[in-house]
Amino acid sequence: MQELKNERIQYLDILRGFALCGILFVNMPSFLGDRPHAMMGEIDQVIRLVFDLFIQTKFYTLFSVLFGAGFFLFIQRLRQKGLPNTIFARRLGILLVIGLVHLCIWQGDILHTYALTGFILLLFIKAKPITKLLFAIAFQFYAFLLYLLIFLGTREFGDAPLVELDETLQSFVASRDIIGFLSHRATLELPEALMNTGIIWPEILSLFLIGAYLMERFSSRPPTNRFLWWTLGISFLLTVPSLMGIIRAHADVADGSINLFYVWLSGRTLAITYACAVALLVRAGRMKWFAGLGRMALTNYLMHTLVFTCFIFMSGQYETTPLWQGLLLVFLLLISQGVASNRYLQSHPQGPMEKLWRKGTYGKKKR
Repeated sequence: MQELKNERIQYLDILRGFALCGILFVNMPSFLGDRPHAMMGEIDQVIRLVFDLFIQTKFYTLFSVLFGAGFFLFIQRLRQKGLPNTIFARRLGILLVIGLVHLCIWQGDILHTYALTGFILLLFIKAKPITKLLFAIAFQFYAFLLYLLIFLGTREFGDAPLVELDETLQSFVASRDIIGFLSHRATLELPEALMNTGIIWPEILSLFLIGAYLMERFSSRPPTNRFLWWTLGISFLLTVPSLMGIIRAHADVADGSINLFYVWLSGRTLAITYACAVALLVRAGRMKWFAGLGRMALTNYLMHTLVFTCFIFMSGQYETTPLWQGLLLVFLLLISQGVASNRYLQSHPQGPMEKLWRKGTYGKKKR
C-alpha cells in the first residue's frame, strides 16, 4: 500500500509538471498579445492550429482536476492531524490574494478563479463520492450547454473573429510605461476577469469535483494498466470528431466561436488521453524530470508572467512578436525551470512561493 501511495503522489507531481508546460504554451500568445488570425504569418497560423488541436483547453482541464485531487488529499491530512477544515479556507484566501496581484499584471490569471471556486468546493467536504460525481456531471453539462448555445447561435447568425488588438496596451509597452500598463490591467481588465469567473465557475467546480472523486476512488486501488490503455484509446477516439471540427473551422474563421466550441470540446476528452498516457509512462519509470516542475508549480507559473512581461517591455513590442519566436522563449524557459526546480528541490523541501503559501496556511499550528 505504501508503494502505491508513493507512486500515486509521484504521478500527481509529474502530471502537474507536464500540465504546467502545456499551460505555458497556451498562455504564450496572450503574454505576447493576441492577434487576429488574419494578421498572422503562415508559420504562426500553423502553430495556432497545432495549439488549438492539442494544447488549448487541454491543460487547464488537467490542472483543475489536479486541484480537486489535491483538495481531497489536503482534507485527509487535516483529519489525520486533527486540524480544522478552516485551514483550507485560509489556504484559499492566500491563493486569492496572490491571484488578484497576479491579475494586475496579466489578465489570464487562473489562481483567483481557483480560489473563489475553491470556497464553493468546501461545501462538498462531507459529500459522498457519488454525490461529487453527480454534481460534477451536472455542472459540466451546464458548461456544455453554454458553449453549445454559442455554437448554435453562431451557426445561425454567422461567425466572426473574437480577437481584437488592444492599442492601449500596445502604446504602454512601446513607451515602456509600466505604471500605465499595470493601471490599465487593474482598473479595466481585473473587473472583467472577475466577471468571467462568475460565468465559468460551475465548469471549474465540476473539474475540481472530478479530481476529488477520482482521488478518492483510486486511493486504495489504483487503475490497472489495462484500464488505462482502454481509457486512453477510447478518449482519443472520442476526440477525433472535435479535431476535425477544429481543422474545418480554421479553414473558415480560425478565431471564431465555432472553433472555440470544438477546442473546448476536445479539451474534455484529450485531457483524459494525456492523463492516461502520463500514468503509463510514470509506471514505466519515465518522465521523472517533470516532477520538479510540478512540485514548484506555483513558483514556476508566476515566473512565466514575470519573464514574458520583462520580455515585452525589453522588446517594446506587443501584439507584433511572431508566435514562432515566442515558442523559442517557451522552450528555453521550461528547460531552465526544469533544471533549476530539480536542483533547488535537492536542498529544499518546496519552492519559494510554495513555502510562503504553506507558512501562511498553517501559521504556527503543528503541521
